[in-house]
Amino acid sequence: MSYPNNILVIRLSSLGDVLMSLPAVKAMKENNASARISWLVEGSVGELLSYQNFIDEVIQFPRGHIEREIKRGNLISAAKEMNVFMRKLRKTKYDLIVDFHGIIKSALLSMLAPGQRRVGFGKIFAKEKSHFFYHERVEADEKRLHKVERNMLLPSYLGTNGTIPEITLTVPVNMKEYIETFFSENGITSPIFAINPFSSQGSKFKRWRIERYGELIKKIRNEMHGNVLILWGPGEEEEAKRLQQTAGKGVFLSCPTNVPQLFALLNRVDMYIGGDTGVMHLAVFARKPVVAIFGPTDVLVNAPYGSPHRIVRKELPCSPCKNKDCQDRRCLEEITVEEVFEAVRDMMAYMQNNKSQKGYTE
Repeated sequence: MSYPNNILVIRLSSLGDVLMSLPAVKAMKENNASARISWLVEGSVGELLSYQNFIDEVIQFPRGHIEREIKRGNLISAAKEMNVFMRKLRKTKYDLIVDFHGIIKSALLSMLAPGQRRVGFGKIFAKEKSHFFYHERVEADEKRLHKVERNMLLPSYLGTNGTIPEITLTVPVNMKEYIETFFSENGITSPIFAINPFSSQGSKFKRWRIERYGELIKKIRNEMHGNVLILWGPGEEEEAKRLQQTAGKGVFLSCPTNVPQLFALLNRVDMYIGGDTGVMHLAVFARKPVVAIFGPTDVLVNAPYGSPHRIVRKELPCSPCKNKDCQDRRCLEEITVEEVFEAVRDMMAYMQNNKSQKGYTE
């Protein structure tokens, strides 16, 4: 069977999961440079995808806009938006549709797109019975497989050599200039520690206490004399401001950013500290050292992949788990400020030693 020329990739969200699909998609492109790859996605990460040279087209599923119109009772407007999306989705006949997401929504969208072959995960990774919608299903022997390696199962099944390609993300120059202007105007100089105390609305159960982030910031300022940059997203600015006020001098709030601008910002810092979030994976793609605070989520599946990192977590009988309503939260409550700070200090020593060995100069 000849390698497909028109490929539709489906990974709708979230930021971290989209990022961890990138190596697999690039592997498909490298296997046939003439193949045209379209990516069906939703949310702001789509803009970042649109700047990558191994992705030929980004098709945005306007879920948020459609939902807002329906809530407002604007059913005609929602229908028009859906109609525009469907025309774009169906304008190309795909030789191959690959569903990396594996939920009922992504599977249904794969059915709506015109394609000869639909490939997705088998029962072990597919959710909501989505595997019934595919022509071909890719199985695995191990469920607790890192998501980067899990996603590589699909291109390997399609004939790539299984090598995980290196990804160098790019963003436009004007976004880099926007970040440079922010750093310059605020006098933010190295070493810069980017701290993200937040997580998405649906994953607050993964958050370490923000008061402890405040204590951690003070220790970084007092003992390591670094500048701290607090990252924030939609709906988080006020809480970020309160954290800045309690942490004191040398602590800055990041400028407003979309996903590509945030990537440009992470390229300018020296270390990233935060929980298991999509921003953590974005820091990995920016090739920044990462200190990751893991609570209930599975570190084997979601750990930073490729960048130097230190993980702070508690080995408990109940961990990992998916109980979002857990009242105990021992997996996070037992992680102390001193433990996280020690990981930061260790990561900094590693960085300095690595620079010395490579002959870098300040």
